[in-house]
Amino acid sequence: MNFKRIIFALLYMDGSFYLSRNFRLQKVGDVKWLQDNYSFGKTCEYVDEIIILHVKNNPTFRETMEFIKKVNEFKKKIFVPIILGGGIRNFKDAKLYFDNGADKISINSLVFHKKKHIKNISKIYGAQSIVLMLDYKKDINAKYFSFFNCGKNKSLKLMDYLKLIKNLDFGELVLNSMDRDGTGFGFDLKIIGQIPKNFKKPILMMGGAGTFKHFSSILKEKKVSGAITANLFNFLGDGLEQARKYSIDNKINLIKFKNI
Repeated sequence: MNFKRIIFALLYMDGSFYLSRNFRLQKVGDVKWLQDNYSFGKTCEYVDEIIILHVKNNPTFRETMEFIKKVNEFKKKIFVPIILGGGIRNFKDAKLYFDNGADKISINSLVFHKKKHIKNISKIYGAQSIVLMLDYKKDINAKYFSFFNCGKNKSLKLMDYLKLIKNLDFGELVLNSMDRDGTGFGFDLKIIGQIPKNFKKPILMMGGAGTFKHFSSILKEKKVSGAITANLFNFLGDGLEQARKYSIDNKINLIKFKNI
């Protein structure tokens, strides 16, 4: 049985976590702040996975190691699978993340420039360990375009992107709406209809979650395997617990944890 998933994302840079709205970042606090104010270990009891993204553009090795250090601190408090992403430019970067506790890695820019590294990562760690992150937005003609480099560089149309990744070895695809990022207006339901029927990889939706009802709305979609939010203020506390309970009550096929 294929269960749906609720996933929480954290955005990290320079020792702090950030909120994002339309890919504009706002600092909110460090690891201690997160633990002290939100009992994050308990919050994670209601999610299936955690994504931690290093959102520093082109991080140095020192900055990457500082990120790893913070991740290792963070792992002591949580017991769910972790996806690490950001700053992966080659196999060596991916190995560093796996060696430091990543169950999966999230890849964005490599798709556009160095696909051979994705093949090498897949050979060693398996396709299931690779999550492709598609940052996308609409242009003035309501056409979907992909972006890379932390949303700074516009690239392929949606269908051309899907053709580009067709023969890559990866486990699942995140559709991350830049237009809805941090708005709380709900997930982008319309893009689901743009995905061809022959696309068989699991799809995770990100960008726009504002209430717990938004999760059940998107998870009802047959093509969607998981819903992701990075909305710290809306979903920490009991927000993720409420999202999970509401979705289960509305017949979404989530694992029912003992604490619910």
